[in-house]
Amino acid sequence: MQIDIRNLALSDYDELKETMQKAYPTMSENIWSKKSIQKLIKIFPDGQICITVDDKIAAVCLSLKVQYELFGDDHTYKEITGNYTFNTHSETGNVLYGIEIFVDPEFRELRLARRLYDARKELCEKLNLKSIIVGGRIPHYHLHSAELSPREYIQQVRKKEIYDPVLSFQLANNFLPVRVLKNYLPEDLHSEENAVLLQWNNIYYSKKPNTMQDSVIRLGLVQWQMRHFKDIDAFFEQVEFFVNVMADYKSNSSCFPSFSILRF
Repeated sequence: MQIDIRNLALSDYDELKETMQKAYPTMSENIWSKKSIQKLIKIFPDGQICITVDDKIAAVCLSLKVQYELFGDDHTYKEITGNYTFNTHSETGNVLYGIEIFVDPEFRELRLARRLYDARKELCEKLNLKSIIVGGRIPHYHLHSAELSPREYIQQVRKKEIYDPVLSFQLANNFLPVRVLKNYLPEDLHSEENAVLLQWNNIYYSKKPNTMQDSVIRLGLVQWQMRHFKDIDAFFEQVEFFVNVMADYKSNSSCFPSFSILRF
């Protein structure tokens, strides 16, 4: 048996679709389209990974790189994927967000999901990202929802008193629960629309010096009305005033804004 891990290619789509249908028999109407896979490969090829067994697609994981502060810890799957357009992907993002992982049931004894998670961790370290974040399904929750809240269910899974095929696996891979996400994936009936926000921190992450990683930039503008000056000294006096204003702003601000003069 030959097992290989590599980046996904568009030519893999037919096998990917077949594998996903086998992995999610109750959610077959939500299979990724070829157009969606094509876009993911185009915008972030390193984040789309597959495992083949004897040259057949057996497992797949899909990811985005996002500026996580724009979304925070309370978001839905639709929001984090930009309504499934993946426009939330950012080349300057600081978090690897896992949007999909599935394994052909025929090959689940081969621990392929663990290999995919290890590949994600390596990618996170390689790209110097803060962490990996996922919204994890809890597919066995519907079996216990009559007597347990999502919070209580997570506690029982953490104590290994209940086994959940997704959450138990993620906990075993050093992902830490952050919070419960309500209405995360409405079509996930087994999880009753709940998910667990999980995070794996990259201990090797290093914030690059002298780079602006914030997504918000303060912009300072000065409106300079066109006016008559009696001489050149009066003109320079006006210029000096605006320069001093901006110098004062810089000394009292941790973020020096760009400076523009608008003439009317």
